[in-house]
Amino acid sequence: MTTNSKSIQDNIHGIIEVPPLCVKIIDTHVFKRLKSLCQLGVTHHVYPGATHTRFEHSLGVMYLGGVYCDKLKVNYPDLISPKDKLCVQIGGLCHDLGHGPFSHLWEGFVRKVTKTSWS
Repeated sequence: MTTNSKSIQDNIHGIIEVPPLCVKIIDTHVFKRLKSLCQLGVTHHVYPGATHTRFEHSLGVMYLGGVYCDKLKVNYPDLISPKDKLCVQIGGLCHDLGHGPFSHLWEGFVRKVTKTSWS
């Protein structure tokens, strides 16, 4: 583990190491607001255990992005640099920052009202 990195206990992946730059992103107000957004919308009303948030989901995507880079590096040592891996992890961490509450339900509503195709 590097200086200023953190270890976080994830419900799915166990203990994950978070790089220092990702820690700085996680510690922002913008990122922390993901704690209040349900990843599965209103699904928890039918399945009470389906309560994970976009915050937890983003941590998992960051972790899996790092794992994927590590696997690529084994087979293609010159393909992935530590900087590349960090960029993938940051992308995984930040990919949901633009979502609001019920955002996917909202997309369906907008498509229906505007008769727009987003393919």
